[in-house]
Amino acid sequence: MRLTLKIKLLPTDEQADLLLSTMKKANAVCNAISEIAGENKVFNQFKIHALCYHGFKSSFNLSAQMLVRCKSKVAGAYKLDRETKRSFRPLGAVTYDSCILSYKDMSVSIWAIGGRLKIPFVYHNPKYLPYIKISKVEADLVYKKGTFYLFQTIDILDEEMEDIEEFIGVDFGLTDIVVASNGGKQSADWINSYREQRQKVRKSIQSKGTKGKMHSYKRGYAKLLKRLKGKERTTATIINHTIAKNIVLAAKAEHKRIAIEDLTDIRFTSKRRNKTFATKLGRSSFGQLRSFLKYKSKLHGVNLIVVEPRYTSQTCSCCHHVGIRKNKSFKRPNCGNDMDADINAAINIATLRSAINQTEKSGMYCSLHTA
Repeated sequence: MRLTLKIKLLPTDEQADLLLSTMKKANAVCNAISEIAGENKVFNQFKIHALCYHGFKSSFNLSAQMLVRCKSKVAGAYKLDRETKRSFRPLGAVTYDSCILSYKDMSVSIWAIGGRLKIPFVYHNPKYLPYIKISKVEADLVYKKGTFYLFQTIDILDEEMEDIEEFIGVDFGLTDIVVASNGGKQSADWINSYREQRQKVRKSIQSKGTKGKMHSYKRGYAKLLKRLKGKERTTATIINHTIAKNIVLAAKAEHKRIAIEDLTDIRFTSKRRNKTFATKLGRSSFGQLRSFLKYKSKLHGVNLIVVEPRYTSQTCSCCHHVGIRKNKSFKRPNCGNDMDADINAAINIATLRSAINQTEKSGMYCSLHTA
């Protein structure tokens, strides 16, 4: 499996200036290569090399390998669209490989204009750092808000999946972000309150200024709104990471698989159409949470299965017949089931997946489709 490590560099002021100069020079070379590629309608990496390499090697102050990385970056950009001329920002990301980037202990040796720089770095999970030497894959140098980062790609072996029949069912929702069939639950109260508060702040900012003042303030407001939106997105991402990690580790500890709902088209298939619900649904990040669960499951050797969500919230987890759901309450008078609707749905997701795997051991599949 391939992961990307976000490594924070800690350069001195002099080293930071050299890195900035290197990024500007590399992106200037990319623009020059793009100009030639566009004029000659040549977009193949090897043909671009024949057109540009020797001339650029003598005229630009870049190492041979950095020039190769620039050529590769331009060729990759034109794969998306060959009709539009590609241009590159002065401080756009610069790609490094193992020839011009290496790691030793907690420092990195990176090529820059003027020679190699040895720069210390910090990373929150050092256990993955040994995989860098094994993988020998590329890294992107990124400059963001005054800080340099290396987005280093690594290849690691997935843990072997255990042959397990039991599942933990996970139900996604808006009132509770997730509810698991083993009793685990993550309420959405805090994140919903946080988002509403942020929305009020953004609305207040957007309403500032008269028409005469708006022109001069517009750029500053736009930057502030963008920053606030980024903070909200980062907060939601951290919460999703935590939720996914807890679910996967719980499943591993209990020696179970994980079954989740397929909510790919939830925005189009949901029957509720009021504005408030649509707003909450639009802010939700089920896709991101699912992707985190997917890669963390592979990382820890836990099998993740996706099931069809139809009727899971309307079916009784005890008798497997359709019951009555109202908000967070689920009732089935015939069998006396009266429980939290999301827990009921989570149990159904787990049971349904087990029933599909072992149809001879469970009657749920038939009950769901014959009730």
